[in-house]
Amino acid sequence: MAQSDLVPLRQQELVVGEPTPYAIFDADNQLLLSAGQIIHTEKQLETLNKLGMFRNPAWRGVRVAGAVGGARVRSNTPPVERVIAKPASSKRHLAQFKLPPGSALHIQLSVDPLNHSESVKLIGWVDKMGVLISALNAHGAVLPYREGQSIKAKTIAGKDVISFDAVIEKVCFSPFPYLHLSWPDTLQIRQLRNSLRVSTHLIASISGDGIHSTPAKITNLSASGAMLEGSNLQLATDQEISMALRLHAAGIDHTMSIRAIVKNQKTEVPNNSIQYGLEFIPLATAERLVLEHYIFSTILE
Repeated sequence: MAQSDLVPLRQQELVVGEPTPYAIFDADNQLLLSAGQIIHTEKQLETLNKLGMFRNPAWRGVRVAGAVGGARVRSNTPPVERVIAKPASSKRHLAQFKLPPGSALHIQLSVDPLNHSESVKLIGWVDKMGVLISALNAHGAVLPYREGQSIKAKTIAGKDVISFDAVIEKVCFSPFPYLHLSWPDTLQIRQLRNSLRVSTHLIASISGDGIHSTPAKITNLSASGAMLEGSNLQLATDQEISMALRLHAAGIDHTMSIRAIVKNQKTEVPNNSIQYGLEFIPLATAERLVLEHYIFSTILE
């Protein structure tokens, strides 16, 4: 399906708690939701809206056939729209991504009405046999999951967001708490986009020509830029600065120094602080991965 086949989908066209009337894609033609899936919470709907929602306008409902002899039959039941969605599966397998032990996964029960997710660590896997993950959440508490429950899992590998469904085959407590999951035969894979932004309340230290370690707040962040706010900052358009900050990603605190160019500025009312739009100077691979992990985790949480 070509990009031109898709049209934007407004958040107001979808209703929380009701099945989606058609399949929903992102701008890269990756399936976000199949037709008939239920959006359980407003937060989930807002997350989909941030990712960018599109549908195929060529899909139509099935017409109800007339009675014999050409007579028309009126019905109070609306026709059911049948949709054939583009398969979301990929021929790539989990083992091909070579995720290292300790990689962060976000998991949730498939039937959780609150859409609550937990962050856990990957222990390892045996190809085509099963996946082992920690049964401890980010706070060190044992997850109250039971054998036979279905879960949804998401993680990030490079620029790919990987999602899969699995069944908890075994809950083990020796020599430590862990879950044995069924092997995921099908993966849903989509790429993180540079334009994807998340709201933040991070504190950074800004330095540059004529500036020495001035604190400022990062109000939103993407893999390619940020919005900076500070009452004591005096920056000029096209000025190059260095931004030192700490990000928690993949279960580890990372201290980073990012170089950026000031692209625009505006005064924020009512506190009269100045906001600066930054564009990052191309990042090293390791720094970019940390940023993408942070953005991905923030969206899920």
